[in-house]
Amino acid sequence: MKTPAAAPYLLPPESACVAGPWTIEDGTELNDRLDHWDPFTNLNLVREIQVDVEAVRTACLLGDDAALALIATWTATTTRIAGYGPPVELGSGGGLLRTALTLLVPGASVGGRLDLNTRLVLRYPGAAPSPIAPRRAGAVLWTDEDRIALEGGASRFPVTAADFTTNPRYPDAAAWVLEWDPDDLDGPVLGGMRLLVNSSHATLLQTLRSGSADARATAVRSFVTFDAARSLVKGALGSDRFVEDPEAFPDGSMGRMLFELLTLCWPGVPVSVLRGRSIEDPARLDAELQAYLGVLAG
Repeated sequence: MKTPAAAPYLLPPESACVAGPWTIEDGTELNDRLDHWDPFTNLNLVREIQVDVEAVRTACLLGDDAALALIATWTATTTRIAGYGPPVELGSGGGLLRTALTLLVPGASVGGRLDLNTRLVLRYPGAAPSPIAPRRAGAVLWTDEDRIALEGGASRFPVTAADFTTNPRYPDAAAWVLEWDPDDLDGPVLGGMRLLVNSSHATLLQTLRSGSADARATAVRSFVTFDAARSLVKGALGSDRFVEDPEAFPDGSMGRMLFELLTLCWPGVPVSVLRGRSIEDPARLDAELQAYLGVLAG
């Protein structure tokens, strides 16, 4: 998806840069969703970019020796983590240049939606640029953005594989745990929540992998998701501060995420009513959460 830039300097025409599709290691093209995303596997992405360097310099009134570079970045909406790939320096050469951009996206650091952004940036404006040419190193001359929904079985939570035998906090035989602090409602989701899966459980890891052939995979992923969501709901409704003003928290915070979770699962039901239900009829609350998440459905 092309996003027009509003910059106080000249920009090249869209036709000066032609971007091929992002592909994964086996050459499969990415579209707007990745159905078998696996949080335990890194994504190695590559795309080809063609840049008409002379067209860029001419349109932007840059010097003949102006230098350019391409860079790709990724951002995950669920974890709020971002990263970037190695920049490709186009230097001060001319003509039609074709190159490849690569990105390594760590599976444990992403979830929800993955935003991939490719930019052509200025490194050096040349010895004699026009007064209305871009002049600052790093100025963005062209950008292209792709948004990909990660649809694996564990995409709702930031997931990390960890060896519980080296962590005295948890029993060696425990399968998973959702780490988060109900008192830290203003903190970012990235810093406040992660689903730890015991890496010593080889069978569990295999069943949690998206696309697993294990007959138990769907049931295990479904229950892990429900168990983590139940922990979040219980913690939210047990917090006096959250219940008193559930809409007071900023975007990207744990408090905002909890409010959105409750709104999705119980649309139109006030948080104060859910607090009462959690005290008077917790079994009903659990059953309603199961129904929304579709536990064991299909």
